[in-house]
Amino acid sequence: MKKILAFVMVLCLLCVTAVAEELTWADIEPQLAENGLTGDYVVLEQLGLKIWLPAGLNPAEVSEEDAAGGRLALFIAEDQSAYLAVDAINVGETTIDQLFEQVSNNETVTNAEMMNSNGLSVISYQNTAADCWTGALVDTNSNIIMFSMGPASTEGADLVYSFIMASLQPAE
Repeated sequence: MKKILAFVMVLCLLCVTAVAEELTWADIEPQLAENGLTGDYVVLEQLGLKIWLPAGLNPAEVSEEDAAGGRLALFIAEDQSAYLAVDAINVGETTIDQLFEQVSNNETVTNAEMMNSNGLSVISYQNTAADCWTGALVDTNSNIIMFSMGPASTEGADLVYSFIMASLQPAE
């Protein structure tokens, strides 16, 4: 019951972003301990971003083939039960609003919302066909940066994903 209540609180905070100017890590971080989650920030130097990852989600080597396809980073659980992939896809002149419209009209996407996380405009959604949660933003080089975490069907994945997306921020 405690996890359900915490999840509802996190979702409420994320939903408030439609009304509020910005969701910040300071709003969410105190809830980590309440949910028994620990982890550390990882700096993605090539993107100039940092993101919180839960303990047990470790860096994995990106194959040459995946790197050629735009994969920038991969983090996998020790038991191979979960992952977070970071990909960059060049989209030309696509804006965040155009991307949101495309995502919202995709029949395999649910829970699509635009949010502002620590000053970054991010689209958050669940892809039911791929069984993953995805956060996407458009960078200054016309790339869509995608943070895909799965499997989304795992109990508690939505809560962990919410914490990860709330942590996304520019590296200092």
